Amino acid sequence: MSRFSPPRFHFEGIVKSFGSAPVLDGLTVDISLSGVTFVVGKSGSGKSVLCRLSVGLLMPDSGTISLGQERIDGRPERDLQKIRAEVPYIVQSSGLIDWLTLEENIALANRELKDPHAVNAAIEQVGLNDLRLRKPTEVSPAVRKRAAIARALVLKPSFLLLDEPTTGMDRAAADQVNATIATLRDAGLGAMVVSHDYRALEALADAVVEVRQGRTGYTGDRAGFLSSLR
Repeated sequence: MSRFSPPRFHFEGIVKSFGSAPVLDGLTVDISLSGVTFVVGKSGSGKSVLCRLSVGLLMPDSGTISLGQERIDGRPERDLQKIRAEVPYIVQSSGLIDWLTLEENIALANRELKDPHAVNAAIEQVGLNDLRLRKPTEVSPAVRKRAAIARALVLKPSFLLLDEPTTGMDRAAADQVNATIATLRDAGLGAMVVSHDYRALEALADAVVEVRQGRTGYTGDRAGFLSSLR
């Protein structure tokens, strides 16, 4: 259960530029902390930037970002670290350390908590018990991504941010990752998923946000979005 009330991200008039051209140009949108919201749009439209802005890894040039009633923009780093523990950001590359086992990588999230039961529970939750002693170089991209998700689960988060979780994977590997996301959704954990994978969107999305030319395009349910493509 999220402690944030209302349980949503609110982005208001977000502008973010790199160089002279804005990537986000006045974007305003709400993203619920319940269910799975897919964020879609053309490459370079600002989808991944939106993820990083959500937890203060980037700051907007203008506009405001709130999580519940708490402003994200302008907060000190110590506050943002607490928010990132409740809303972990899982990067495209998975971010695992090659010379550690999957279990050791997952346990990195546990250094302050010192709760071995949380590590074991996270490993079980993503179905990696038989692979926990393997190293990242010894397993598939899908297994590495599931390990990255497990590392986030150790923190007992309110919500997950998943940036292109199946990029570069074949269909079978992508289906493994998407099945993990579905299991977490069914257990009540919400997520924002940045993705080009419309097959996954059709199977998993409760809501869809389209980023178009730096602003909000379609926002609504999955059925409405898929109908808009026809």
